[in-house]
Amino acid sequence: MISTNKGFMCGSRIYEYKGWMFEYGYGGPWSLKKDGSLRKRTGRTFYKIFQEWYDLGRDVREQYRVGGGCQRIR
Repeated sequence: MISTNKGFMCGSRIYEYKGWMFEYGYGGPWSLKKDGSLRKRTGRTFYKIFQEWYDLGRDVREQYRVGGGCQRIR
């Protein structure tokens, strides 16, 4: 059987926690607007919420994941 899988495309994982949407991955955490675009600035309030989220266990943090990661390319 011949595989039709041509590879994977990966990006930062996207999470939503306490009303804040953010990506966390290769470039560190960064807050996102509701439409998914990057915010120009990220302040102390975001980093407080991010630290609270980060202190949760790894499996609990994954419950807040809403997108991103690796996708198979066919």
